[in-house]
Amino acid sequence: MEFTILFLGTAIVMLIAWRGQRPLALGLFGAVLIGCVATYLHHATDTLKLSF
Repeated sequence: MEFTILFLGTAIVMLIAWRGQRPLALGLFGAVLIGCVATYLHHATDTLKLSF
């Protein structure tokens, strides 16, 4: 679910940047980037349950 939200956020940022509203696009890009890093860190710190 969070990956869908991040993808839609990225698409919205690209559409806003295409229309020429640079400050808004940069602000939203920063928010999406923080969301991406937070999602990565959330999944990178999960322990793997391996059974050999």
